[in-house]
Amino acid sequence: MPSCRTVIVARGPLVRWAAAVICATLPPTAWAQGPAGSEFQVNSHTTDVQSQAALASDARGNFVVAWESELQDGSSLGVFGQRFNAAGARQGTEFQANVTIAGNQRDPAVASNANGDIVVAWSSQDQDAPGGFGVFARRFNASGLAQGGEFQVNSYAASDQQVPAVASDPGGNFLVVWASTGQDGGGTGIFGQRFNAAGVSQGGEFPINTYTTGNQYNPAVASDGNGDFVVVWRSLGQDGSVYGIFGQRYDASGTPLGGEFLVNTYTTNNQRDPRVAAASNGSFVVAWQSITQDGDGYGVFARRYDASGAPQGGEFQVNAHTTSYQGRVDVASDARGNFVVVWHSSYQDGSSLGVFGRRYDASGTPQGIEFQVNSYTSNHQRNPAVASASDENFVVAWHSSDQDASSYGVFGQRYGDLIFRDGFE
Repeated sequence: MPSCRTVIVARGPLVRWAAAVICATLPPTAWAQGPAGSEFQVNSHTTDVQSQAALASDARGNFVVAWESELQDGSSLGVFGQRFNAAGARQGTEFQANVTIAGNQRDPAVASNANGDIVVAWSSQDQDAPGGFGVFARRFNASGLAQGGEFQVNSYAASDQQVPAVASDPGGNFLVVWASTGQDGGGTGIFGQRFNAAGVSQGGEFPINTYTTGNQYNPAVASDGNGDFVVVWRSLGQDGSVYGIFGQRYDASGTPLGGEFLVNTYTTNNQRDPRVAAASNGSFVVAWQSITQDGDGYGVFARRYDASGAPQGGEFQVNAHTTSYQGRVDVASDARGNFVVVWHSSYQDGSSLGVFGRRYDASGTPQGIEFQVNSYTSNHQRNPAVASASDENFVVAWHSSDQDASSYGVFGQRYGDLIFRDGFE
């Protein structure tokens, strides 16, 4: 039988409060997310371009957005951030992560531990050696106070080290991974460096890919509740056809767990730009974009793995709308393994690129249809990032053309519970 509850509801444009009895036949564990308020502007400084949002959340739903900003630090691109509490209220003002401002500081990545301590990583031009990029990072506590200055992550400085990704375990130990040109004897390879919660490096930097022919690029990393981690990347020619998606698991001490593995089973043409998210128990999900697999241009695909690294079924298509291009994917998991995938899609919102998402429970079952994230649809809304709290709530950030009145700006949308655990709205 359905069960019922008397609730207070708001009615009418002037908001009249009334009691209503609502009955539900949903199971006791039913839940859903919807927008928690309106989309919001992240950046306060709006001159020139603010873009390439990165996003992280702590266990309570407090979150931080980082991005690259043009000319704000006085020289080309710099890396900035803004903290928010779980209700979406700004915590302090936006902050500059990079200390060195000469050249470009770009490609921001950010991670948070369970208590809200933050690490931001980025690529910096000419800072570690003339003529190339290096990887730098800086730590902040949960109140947003810098914990020392910026520090160099990579030891090998010849040529380029860039496009970092970073993941933190619940205690604040973190791993930075990046792409390094010429270091593994092939083209570009994937390397990593572990740090403890105080920012002290744990051993030296280490190679992640064992297949070194051609280019391995675009790394992503996730950590579970025990500090074990998984790294994914795209590799040229390794799956027999242009780029494919590969991964490698490690325990908390940095010891490899098995060998590198192929994620995608469809290998025709390009599978690229992977992202990965892990649950507390070590299960994880990888998402990526694949060309022509959904019948038209790039589409979004994903695959689930258990804590031992065993695939849980095959890869599956995430996007239902397949016209033109769906790509630049990101994925986030809550503590129990429920996950959400986001991407940008061509012309689906009626104007150029828009941001869309789809939710799944821990078994990989879709929770409803794909949904549109951005409310403002003029021009481009693109390159989304997503982060999830432990209670299944999540937040999405992206950059939007002309919405802040000056080229690109960074915007966000929070999602929260719509239905109580006992099935009541």
